This record gives sequence, C-alpha cells and structure tokens, in this order.
Amino acid sequence: MPRQLNDQATASLVHRIEQVDESKVPLWGKMNATQMLAHCSTALKLAFGDVPSKVVFPPWKATLSRLLFLDMLPFPKNLPTAAELHPKKKMKASADFLAEREELIRQLNRMNAAGPDHAFAPHPLFRDLNRAQYGKLIYKHLDHHLRQFGV
Repeated sequence: MPRQLNDQATASLVHRIEQVDESKVPLWGKMNATQMLAHCSTALKLAFGDVPSKVVFPPWKATLSRLLFLDMLPFPKNLPTAAELHPKKKMKASADFLAEREELIRQLNRMNAAGPDHAFAPHPLFRDLNRAQYGKLIYKHLDHHLRQFGV
C-alpha cells in the first residue's frame, strides 16, 4: 500500500473507481455502490472543510487512533460511520451513480493537487492531519471501500 497519495497512487485509485459496478452487491456493509461513492467523496470534502464536522476525540485518543489506523491496522469491516459521512443521516447523496463517480474522482484529484503545506480541516476522529497523513488516510479509506465492491 502506498505511503502517500501521489500521481501514481491517484491514477491507480481512479482506475479502480472506474471499475465499480453500480449493480454489484457489497461483500460487507449496507451501502450500495452509489452511496459508497458519495460517502468517499464526502470524506474528501470533509478534509477540505466543505462539510462541517465536529471533533469528537480528545487529543490523546486522536493520537492513538492515528497511530493505529494510519500506520498499523487495516480498516475494520462494518465500523460505524460518522453522521457527516452516513448516506442516510447528514450526508447528501444523489441517486445518480455516474455523477457520484465523477464527483469522487474530482475530489480525489483535488486532494492529490493539494500542496504539502495545505491546511486541512480537523478530522472528527484524528483531529489535525497534515497532507501526508490525510493522503494516507484517503488511500486506505478508498482502498477499503473499493475492496468492499470487489475492485
């Protein structure tokens, strides 16, 4: 797994996103393919502060969570989803698969273009992340959901 989100990793993710089949049943979880794409693009929008979120972890817990989930553990299946990213709660998702796919690709390219000094919005669980950390998180998150749909 890449240690950073760069042009090569982004191109690989875009290729995989383009392989997602709208009719595919997920291997785990409750989201359909359109909801998953919207969920992932909303996570990217959250990083840029386009989606309001509330930091829920105190600093010590955020530090431990960053260490575990960014550096040591794979994303577990069936984790609860933050309300901001939940397709049936606060998140706004269209029913248009192709529009959601294009939006995810657009947001992913936006993240890849962000410079190393870009100031991202605090993450609800991990709090303050730099470009390298956010890139790694986004890669792991997308990889997790793309594998969920067999890609």
